Amino acid sequence: MRVGLFSLGGVLLVVACGGGGTDPGGGGGGGGGGGGLVHAARVTAGSSLVFTPDVQTIAPTDTIYFTFSSAVQHSVIFDTQGSPAGIGSSTNVTVKRVFPTAGTYLYHCGVHGPSMSGTIQVQ
Repeated sequence: MRVGLFSLGGVLLVVACGGGGTDPGGGGGGGGGGGGLVHAARVTAGSSLVFTPDVQTIAPTDTIYFTFSSAVQHSVIFDTQGSPAGIGSSTNVTVKRVFPTAGTYLYHCGVHGPSMSGTIQVQ
């Protein structure tokens, strides 16, 4: 690599010219950029004691955001083996869960029982 120093109007400029490298591949390229587009859907539970929507369909590796949107406590207990971790009793919170595998995932609110339930269909 050649380096030259030049002065232009009182400002010192450093100029470098490539060449002489030993990598025939031409240098490395940037590094990834961190993951791709996140596909997500939302399930909300508020003061009406239902999950909305009660059935949500997503693709494998998509994310569901469970939002408890009131001062009423809710939780998520999954009834299907192989489900993501449940969500403890909370108010006014949003928690995400990723569903990597196709299947039907049943869940209910641990605070209000099976009458407050929902389904995540991953296909």
